[in-house]
Amino acid sequence: MISYHLFSGSQGQWQAFLHSACRFSLAFLERNPSSPASALISCTDSMRFIVKTSMWYDILASVTLIRRPMFKVLRTLCDPSSTALVDGRQELSMIGVMGCDTLNVIALAEIADLARWKEDLKYTGSLSVPELVRRGQRIETILKTTNVDDYLHPAETEKCRLRRLTSAIFRTSALVYLHSVLSGDYPLCPEIMNFVTETVACLRRAEDVSTSRHVVRSMVFNICVCGCLTDDPQFRGYFLQLLQEQQMQTAGNCVLVSDLMRRVWTNREGGMPVDWRVVMRDMLLV
Repeated sequence: MISYHLFSGSQGQWQAFLHSACRFSLAFLERNPSSPASALISCTDSMRFIVKTSMWYDILASVTLIRRPMFKVLRTLCDPSSTALVDGRQELSMIGVMGCDTLNVIALAEIADLARWKEDLKYTGSLSVPELVRRGQRIETILKTTNVDDYLHPAETEKCRLRRLTSAIFRTSALVYLHSVLSGDYPLCPEIMNFVTETVACLRRAEDVSTSRHVVRSMVFNICVCGCLTDDPQFRGYFLQLLQEQQMQTAGNCVLVSDLMRRVWTNREGGMPVDWRVVMRDMLLV
């Protein structure tokens, strides 16, 4: 049902279906509370797919609904030195779900958690900016760990190219999201501008390979984040073009994402920052 909402435009009451999937998956993992990883390793392929896909949708929903992710278990997949423990094991890796490194997925979940933490403390008037920065720097360290050489190599397989390009785009767009949490939704923030530029460079690099359509198809969320946080006319046009081309090839939410970005741009014409997550939440996008 969540996939149905995605392919029909991503609007509607998808939260109820996601909540059910997450509760089902969490109940399964809680049967082995000392080692959720063991539960994933020993379960069937179909159960593993359900759990990991629920994790991924839960992270996306945490961003759009500005809430904490339900799956705290993701933190157990990363050690204190920010090294992924699971990408070497197919049963535990998120690569099969998202096509990119598990650390990138963990970092996105941590950013969503940080955003909710910041909102809660702002509401009570007890936000510590130095602590916010420290937490953000820890997440940035995780993302920098995934900053491998993302240029193409002649002997590389198409599957490896796809994974590396997806990971590179995911990393840079996650950094855009992180710095919007740290500094606010200001497109002229130097860090936001730099990482939007890096994301565009990665997307353009993907145009040179046969896997480019597959890369863009899995990056609609990332394009949306960067599109909402740029005032550069060329970048805006480029993101809209990518979404338009993708919508012509597949069903999905590209038209609504384009509308979301335009709404954010219009609201920001007065010079004030616009929280793109609030706009996304109001549109009930998944």
